[in-house]
This record gives sequence, structure tokens and C-alpha cells, in this order.
Amino acid sequence: MHTQYYKPSGKTNSKSFLYLLLAILIAAPILTVVYTYAVLYIPIVYLNVGCVIGIAFGLGFAANFVVGLGKVRNQLVAILFGLIIGIAGLYFSWIIWVYYHLNASPYIDITHLELLESPEALWDVIWKINEQGTWGIGRNANAYLSGRLLTTVWGIEAIAFIGTPIFFAFTKANDPYLEEDDNWADTTKIGPFEFIFDNEILKKQLEAKNYEPLLAMGPALNDQQKSHAIFTLYHNKKRTHGKEFYLSVSNMKERIDKKGQLNFDEKRIINSIRIPKDVGTQLIAKIGTSIEVQL
Repeated sequence: MHTQYYKPSGKTNSKSFLYLLLAILIAAPILTVVYTYAVLYIPIVYLNVGCVIGIAFGLGFAANFVVGLGKVRNQLVAILFGLIIGIAGLYFSWIIWVYYHLNASPYIDITHLELLESPEALWDVIWKINEQGTWGIGRNANAYLSGRLLTTVWGIEAIAFIGTPIFFAFTKANDPYLEEDDNWADTTKIGPFEFIFDNEILKKQLEAKNYEPLLAMGPALNDQQKSHAIFTLYHNKKRTHGKEFYLSVSNMKERIDKKGQLNFDEKRIINSIRIPKDVGTQLIAKIGTSIEVQL
């Protein structure tokens, strides 16, 4: 990739590990308590899919928050943080779920702490439950899912629990960070501009530091009702006061959905290329002559 494009510095902040600990001890347990009891008490299995999506995004946002607040610009550290948060959420969820089913029996009395301190015992119980199953689907609700099929369902759940926070954390770590300001860049979307048909020419112009064609682009005559281009500018919180500016350019291709509604498919043409301060300020000035697109 051309050296002008933004690349994370690989740095992190020691406080990020404290934020990770708080996410593990506070955010993950709270989210999983809500999720697990929702799954246990909602009788409709299909609605549980929504619960899985909800907990996945909840853990994802927690990972995003840790990486953002901790100023993590190291991709591997971000992935590790997302992995740890996801595993913690999954582990707490299993503890609550197993505790519920074990204590439904009058012959078993076990605490959450005992399950927390005994991962091997928890693992054994999980696979014993897997042999029998605890729930079914549809007309065969009394015939419990078990064995390989249940393992597959649990595997999908585990992927959602772990994969989503990894994705959120990794994505945040790749957001432009202004090292000179020691802070994440603020974002302003500017446009719409006329649809860009020759993507490669614009890329080559910017990589050659020829900014005149970019600055000469006019606003889309059709406003935002048809295909158009959008600029995403990354800058200092005071917009024109910083020294670092990065630019992304996207084409928004119009599409009519099955309901006849107008939608747009975004195609990123240029992703976070560094531009001079004077070009950044000139692009910001275009807000007065075009429409500033709200995030």
C-alpha cells in the first residue's frame, strides 16, 4: 500500500489494560446475565436468535469502548482484547446457564463461584447436558436437541460471542488516530458530490499529491436522490486547528429495494489517505457550498 495511507502506529496505552479488566468484571457479567436469563425465560427459540445478536453487539461495543478509551492502535493487542472480552462473556454465560439447570434438581446444590473456579468441572457438565439436551424447536419441542446438532448451535453462539468483539476492536484500532494530538480523529462527511466513474485516476492523482481535480469536484446536481460520492474527512476536534488530515472517498450507488425504497450501496474508493492541511481546510470550506452529511 502507498505510504501516504493511514496505518496504525502500533502503540497502546497502559490504562487500556485497566479498562479491559473493568470490561471483564463489570460489562461482560451484566450483559451475560441479561442475555442468559432472557434465553432461559423466552419460550420461543426463534426469538433467542435476536438475543444472540444483542449480546454479540453488546460485547462488541464493550470491546470498541475499551480500545477507543485505551487509545489502542496496535492491531494484535486490539484482537487480543476482543478475544478476551468475548471469551469472558461466553464463560459467564455458561456459568449462569449451567447453574440454572443444575439447581433445578433438588439433589444438586452448587454456587456460581464454584462453577467459576472449576472450568474443568463446568466443561464436563456442559457435555453431559449436551448428551440429553434441554430444549427443542417447533412441533418437536419436546424432543430436545442434543449431540452434534446442539454442538453446532452452541458453536454458532460461540462464534457470535467471540467474533463480534474481535471485529469491533480490530475496526476501532484501525480508525485514524492523530498522533500529534494524541487522540482519535473526529470525522466529518461532506457531500454529495458527483459520482466518480474513474476511480483509479483519482487515486493516482491523490497519490501523486495532485489535489486540484479533487478540489474542483462540484456538488451533485441530483442532491442525494441518485448515485453520488461522499468525502469522509478525519481531522482535529477543532477541524482546522490540527496538522493531520486524512481523507476517504466513497461512491454511493443507488439501489431500489423490494419495497420500492431508495437505498445506497457504499463502495470505498480511497481509504484514509493523508492530505495537506490546506487541502483539508479547503474541503471543510466546501461544507458551505454542499451538504454536510450527518454521521
